[in-house]
Amino acid sequence: MALQGNLDDFSLPEILQLISVQQKSGVLKLTAGSDVAVIFFEGGRVVSTRDRRRNARDPLKTFLVQTGYITEAQLKQIETIEAESRRELTDILLTGNYVPGDQLSGALEKQIQDTFHQLLTWKQGTYHFSGDAKTVPKFAVNVRLNTEGLLMESMRRLDEAARYKEVLSSPAMVLRPKALAVPPKDMTAEERRVLPLVDGLRPLRDIVAQSKLVEFEVYEAAHHLLELGIVEVSLGAAPPKVTPIAKDEVKAPPARSMSIPVAIFFLLLSIAIGRWATPALYVRAERARPAPALSSSIDDSQRLALALEVYHSIRGEYPTELRALSREGYLPPAAVSFFYSRFDYHSDGTTYSKTAR
Repeated sequence: MALQGNLDDFSLPEILQLISVQQKSGVLKLTAGSDVAVIFFEGGRVVSTRDRRRNARDPLKTFLVQTGYITEAQLKQIETIEAESRRELTDILLTGNYVPGDQLSGALEKQIQDTFHQLLTWKQGTYHFSGDAKTVPKFAVNVRLNTEGLLMESMRRLDEAARYKEVLSSPAMVLRPKALAVPPKDMTAEERRVLPLVDGLRPLRDIVAQSKLVEFEVYEAAHHLLELGIVEVSLGAAPPKVTPIAKDEVKAPPARSMSIPVAIFFLLLSIAIGRWATPALYVRAERARPAPALSSSIDDSQRLALALEVYHSIRGEYPTELRALSREGYLPPAAVSFFYSRFDYHSDGTTYSKTAR
């Protein structure tokens, strides 16, 4: 059986179902631009998504490192052994005691499922199926997975991922533990990996990288923890890349009469973009580097006024004491101590007064 064409005319789920129903053996090659993927079948069941002729791009290597089965250093050792001995990857993993056999079987199944999920996002490209049983590879560890089961799970993941990303809309989004929330005892293994990484500092993309899970599993776990009320959004619609707060360096000080209006404009803009990002970013900057010296290029009274307006814009009231600015993360403690020594401050929450000492 030979089958080829464009994914525009014949969708990947249709191709997979046809091969499964007819219980064919062979290899399906998919090409989309520079991306190439293969799926090997035996009797209509999936046995591999790896091409031994493309060792440098073996998806199993990337998956094993990403999910923590092996380290980058171990991968280099394995690739050296591959080059010198021409032995197959799973054989090296087993005989070198890098990954136990039962864990390797589970890793292969997860890697195939993740590959299916990724391939179902391809809307354009070409396919070619060659029904030759001789092309089906044999490995030190082999699996035979139900094609329709893989397909149904992948389609579920696509639907759920779209739903999760309506809430977790940016990889730069930051989550934090919700105050007084008690994690349930029946959390999934994925949720137990994700929850310790939710600290109010790491963006979602860092949690994905550090959790030893695939992206979908992280989003699924994080979304469920949000639904349970265990975590909450700390930093929402953030820019594509979050960078530390810049040092307080002003090349040309603005005119004193314009400094507060300009500051308020950028304040409102940052609130609209960051959904109350300012407190978390101040905390992150404070932890990431020593507190900077206060710049003398902006009037101290104006600096304090700006901090108070930030607090008021987010809290809806002014702080009753200056120390609340550092206690709640709006200014570094060093800055608050400086202002405390320079100004007498009084507030009833609605208005405030400050006078130089």
